[in-house]
This record gives sequence, C-alpha cells and structure tokens, in this order.
Amino acid sequence: MSERPKVGIIVGSTRPVRVGRPVADELVALLEDAGAEAIMLDLAELRLPLLDEALPPASGVRTEPHTIAWAERIEALDGVVFVTPDYNSGYPAALKNAIDYLKHEWVGKPAAVVSYGWAGGRSAAAQLTAVLAYIGLDLQGEGVQMAFEPTDFDESMRMVDAAAFVGRSIEGLRELAQQVVAASAAERVAV
Repeated sequence: MSERPKVGIIVGSTRPVRVGRPVADELVALLEDAGAEAIMLDLAELRLPLLDEALPPASGVRTEPHTIAWAERIEALDGVVFVTPDYNSGYPAALKNAIDYLKHEWVGKPAAVVSYGWAGGRSAAAQLTAVLAYIGLDLQGEGVQMAFEPTDFDESMRMVDAAAFVGRSIEGLRELAQQVVAASAAERVAV
C-alpha cells in the first residue's frame, strides 16, 4: 500500500476542446509535489451514462458495471479535487451526474473546487460547493476561481496558451493542493 494519500482530480467538462484538462494536468504535478499520488478521473474518458441504477445511490446497491467501477474508483481515494467550468452560471450536467451516482463513497472525503470561466467560474463553484457540502464532503478552503481574459482565446475561441492561463493562478492552485493533500493524509491515518 502506498504511503502517499491518493487524491483524485475529477475533470468536469466533457467537451472535445476544453480548458479543464490542462488545469487538471497542472494539478497532477502540484498534488504530487505536495506528497500525494494524483489520480486523473476525466469524465470525457469515463463516459458515465445518465444515472441508470434502479435504486437510489444512498441504498448502496450497485448493479451496473460502470457504477461499480466508478464507486470503486472513488472509494479508493483519500481526497478529491473537482475541476469545473462555469456553464450558464452552473456546473456541467456530466459532473452532476457523476456525483449523483454515489452517496456513501463521498462522505468525509477532503475535497476542493477549482473553477474557471469569464467570472472565474464563481457561480459554478458556489453551486458545486453547496452540493458537495450537502452530500458530506469535507471542503478545504475557498477553492480557486480562474478568470478568463479576452487575450486567452484566438478568434475561433480556442485557448491560445493554457500554460499561461494556469500560471496566473499557480500560487492558489499550489496552496489548494497542499491543503487537500494534508487533509487527505490526516484522513488516511484516521481510517
């Protein structure tokens, strides 16, 4: 068993061209520098269907192979960082769906939110934080809100320099990584 806490990074956007993955890729390095084993959970790759279990998640009964696999992945984590865009003042349906698949697997897990958008993803972060608190995650800090600037995109609305975008928030991301890793390590010892 690894001595390092396992911290998952859930990439909430499933769009083919998105900002979330470069942000998550940077978080891998920051979490590992802080002493964690970073586990990428990219919802675009996982492709969870809309919640299709007969019984509610709180029942703990899992019948679909994708649900069982998702529950095992989350259960194996000591902490989690959610990376979300702001879509129309909210977070993406794919992320809500992934969260709603489970109940008990989330409870007590240290977590943080990284959001991005024209206003830093403020509305998405607020909604997501409220849901995560409601289902029992142990939220660490205020999260990081990463605001777009017009020069971040070319005329076709593709990000010009993802590294520069992430770089503007690197200190906040580093602090968030340290908070989540410390709380995850403490949780791992307590269990």
